[in-house]
Amino acid sequence: MQKVLSSDYVNQIRKIWSECGASSTSNTINESIYHLNKVRDIYDTLTIGESFIFIINHKSGTFDYVSPKSESILGYKSDEYTVELSLNLVHPEDLDYVISIHQQIYNINNNIIPQNRTNYKFNYDFRMRDSKGTIKQIHVQHFFLEHNKDFLPINFLCVMTDISQLKIGGIPTLSLFNIKNGLNNILNQKNDHIILTNKEKEIADYLIKGYTSQDIGEVLNISKHTVDTHRRNILKKNNCSNTTEFFSLFLEKKIASL
Repeated sequence: MQKVLSSDYVNQIRKIWSECGASSTSNTINESIYHLNKVRDIYDTLTIGESFIFIINHKSGTFDYVSPKSESILGYKSDEYTVELSLNLVHPEDLDYVISIHQQIYNINNNIIPQNRTNYKFNYDFRMRDSKGTIKQIHVQHFFLEHNKDFLPINFLCVMTDISQLKIGGIPTLSLFNIKNGLNNILNQKNDHIILTNKEKEIADYLIKGYTSQDIGEVLNISKHTVDTHRRNILKKNNCSNTTEFFSLFLEKKIASL
């Protein structure tokens, strides 16, 4: 029997989702499911392992749709696979990382040029236990599926792939890819266009992952004041009036260290 997860984790993830996007409609959901069903068989031939998909409803903090293959991968039928269950199945050592990754996705979403949000996908992998208690490594592809007229995400599509044949374990780490630009990994690539010092690049890397000035200061063992000074220099030398403008520039270009 699975150990029941603290409601704090469920509340955290729902709060992150609710702040990230707009309300969806049943018509929008039905259209999305229709298109997903049409391409599912083709997609299955392209993945490195068996996959299932689900659609996140931001405002209700629930899944609007879960594909039937959840049963063959994790042992739970689609109507059984809830937000509470999905978090309960995450390996305890990976759970805080997964919550942190969703917070990073929310932070990055807020700093992407709104009309470009559907151009990006987020990847990460972590351990889950299936209904029999077997540990599996699950790779997640997280997309902005649709947005409203104000370019707020209406729903997220998540593709969950069993990659246990490739690896088990490792620290869950977020990768961000530009779908329309050769699937470049933006968060972990070597940069070469915007010019920053080594320290400024280090701080920029933490900022894009959602760290505050206080967080960065603690990680780098420097004061919050010093971090804020570096942030002002980053904006000034790149002709950005605020951090959001810099993030948009960061996501479109590469950065090089001096």
